[in-house]
Amino acid sequence: MREVLLYLTAKLPRFYKRHYEFRIVTPARSLQVLKFSVPGAEDGIPVRRGDMVSLLYSTQGYVLKKLIAITNHTTGSDYLLPAPVPSPGHLVATRGTVSTVVFLYLLFTGANIFLLSMLSAAGLLLYARLAHTAQLSSPPLQMNVQEESRLIADQKLLTQKYNLEQRVGELKHESAANQALVAQLESLKRKMLQFDDKLYANRIRRMTSAVGILSKQTGNNQRLVSEYSRMIKMIDIEVETAQIADQLPDAENFTRTILRKLEELKHVEEYNQNLRFQLEANEEVMRMQA
Repeated sequence: MREVLLYLTAKLPRFYKRHYEFRIVTPARSLQVLKFSVPGAEDGIPVRRGDMVSLLYSTQGYVLKKLIAITNHTTGSDYLLPAPVPSPGHLVATRGTVSTVVFLYLLFTGANIFLLSMLSAAGLLLYARLAHTAQLSSPPLQMNVQEESRLIADQKLLTQKYNLEQRVGELKHESAANQALVAQLESLKRKMLQFDDKLYANRIRRMTSAVGILSKQTGNNQRLVSEYSRMIKMIDIEVETAQIADQLPDAENFTRTILRKLEELKHVEEYNQNLRFQLEANEEVMRMQA
């Protein structure tokens, strides 16, 4: 949007400010809104819906401090701002401090308080109108807005992906530990059989039972890892496709497919939990893990 800052007559030059608002969807499928202004009347930052852009800006903590440049990767063009555009907060902190110092200096030198206050207020209003600022925010997503409801669904999928990746790591670690325990039990069982199988009959029976439980658990873990890895890839495909297309016609059905499959695998997780309880009650396993 173009705004006329100063217009006296048709013969005199005019001063313009151009306002921009970018609604940016990040790779994490969150929405960020960048609002900023630059001097001039022409649109020097041609960005269209669906373009892939990146921002260069300095921060103070996690908050934008100054906007420096914008790159449009779709068109291959770069736009370096004439001067870094500060955020409203940074502008107030810097210019406000200077204004306060000047105001106090004039006050102590005996200037008229009323006149000084009026001039200061007028100066601040004029400066606020002329100054250029940049603000980056993350507004809450609304379910009644089609595009934003899609982002909410994608965020849920990404959260599910993170949980699945964590679970895959846990299952692989558990399977490796189970294999090591099976090797220990089998080695010890062979020694007992070689020494006196009748003397160690009860312990051999418990070890055989434990090995069977561990084998079942490892098999279930392998199935879970395979299914979870498959769903992780499906989520990657869905989210990557969503970055290109505004909306997938079967997006909701796809999410339901993921959730339905997870619900099915809960039974395997519950069965594995029962196997863990059985192992915890096995005396030979307790001795090995003590």
